[in-house]
Amino acid sequence: MGYEFSEMKVMKDKLVDLLKESHKIHMRIANRIGLMAVRKVKKMTPVDTGDLRNNWKHYVFKRGDTFFIVVYNQVEYASFVEKGHRIVVAGQTVGWVEGKFMLKLTMDEMERIAPRMWQREVEKEMRGLF
Repeated sequence: MGYEFSEMKVMKDKLVDLLKESHKIHMRIANRIGLMAVRKVKKMTPVDTGDLRNNWKHYVFKRGDTFFIVVYNQVEYASFVEKGHRIVVAGQTVGWVEGKFMLKLTMDEMERIAPRMWQREVEKEMRGLF
């Protein structure tokens, strides 16, 4: 009842490779989740000219052990469509337009599904290395 030392060396080498690749793996997964979030928010964005829908972007960065996925839109009226705005006629407020909350709803959904997706993707990548 023994084991081969060479098997342990191979296992150690694979673990070292996994450690080296882990940052790349996590960045790749974070980018996939970011792209999925952008696709979902685009589907929920109302269309008039298409500028708002076409300007959704994302980027990923790491601070400490945490990966952050930022989804944003640089169209100047995006926040008004998201959160709502008042209607002003001749200097008087005459009504309110409810927000669409396309980004908030998308982020809520992504926070719900991303952990399982992340775990599944990491396990798949680990199986590929081993």
